[in-house]
Parts: sequence; structure tokens; C-alpha cells
Amino acid sequence: MKLRIPDWLGYELGHKIEWFQDRYARLGIREAINDNPRTVTTVACVSVFLLIVVLAVIRRPASGLDYEEGREAWFYDMNTGKLFTASSKKAGPIEAPSGPLPDGGPAGFRANVYSYVLDPNEAELFVGFLEKPNSDAGSGQKAADRSDFDEWARVTSIRRIDSDDWAPATSSAGEDIMAEMARPNPKGQTSIYQVPR
Repeated sequence: MKLRIPDWLGYELGHKIEWFQDRYARLGIREAINDNPRTVTTVACVSVFLLIVVLAVIRRPASGLDYEEGREAWFYDMNTGKLFTASSKKAGPIEAPSGPLPDGGPAGFRANVYSYVLDPNEAELFVGFLEKPNSDAGSGQKAADRSDFDEWARVTSIRRIDSDDWAPATSSAGEDIMAEMARPNPKGQTSIYQVPR
């Protein structure tokens, strides 16, 4: 549906604009500036300065929110389906409290935990997705610096907890998983990333 301004409002706005133009012409600001060379130079210098400031602000890289990693991070025990905490410097998989997986591998995977409230209790937490180092990117057991999202995404594979398929975070499947966490729930609430306290 196209927005249409009523005729009477268009006429009123036209009259107001003409009134402002008439007032501006009566003040003679343009003529006063043009008649004085120093004023012309001052206005030109101020304009160039403002242009430089605007260009500097536009070209400055956007700084995201500072990400502060705590000493501990959430991990998900694949055997029990419960969360536990361990050092945030570990990428996983790590040993879980319940022991190894049936195939003998570690059962603790790094979990990205969210809630829909600012100060959640344990029941209000949920796992958005699990992560592990991407073996194709040559990343090791040390957790990637999460403050550099691009680097983190390059070296990380992710998956939902109800899936067995790992996807690189930079792939379309990985982006879909992360985008799901940014979408509001049916109540209109947006999920909030949670770190252990």
C-alpha cells in the first residue's frame, strides 16, 4: 500500500516551506557570506573539516562489543545430556564427568548456552549448539579467540545437540544454526548468550 499525503496537508507543508524560504531570503545570509572573502574562506574551511570528520567516522572499522571470556566455559556431556563447566581455554572435546563415549572418545563438547532472561536459573538455560575445532582448518585443542568472530568461525565446526552432523561455522548449514539463535522465539524474546558464573 502506497503512502499518500492528503491534499490539505501537502498545501500546508508547501506554505510552511515557502514561509521558511522567504525568511531565509530576507535574512540575507548568503549575500553576507559572499560579500566577505574571510567569511567565505572560514565557511569553506569548516565545511572541509566537517567532511574529513564524517569520512573518518565512516571509514573507521565498526568495533563490535568487547567479548570477555570468563575463566570457565559451558560443556555438554554427550552421555548424560547435562551441562558442566571447565576451563574456557579448552576447545573440546574433553573428558566429561560421566566418562568416555561408547567409542572411547571424550564426551564433553563445548556448548553455546543461551536463555531468554537476563539472570537465568539452571532450568532457564538451553544449549543453542555445540562446537569443536574444525580438523580441516588445522586447529588444535586450544580454544579459538572468541573476540575475533571471523577467526573463530574459520576454525570451528558446530552442530545442534539433536543432530549428529557437524558443519563448519562458515558454511551455510553453520550460518543457519547460528542465525536460529538470533531469531526471536514465538513470544518475541531474543536469546541471550550465557557464560558460567
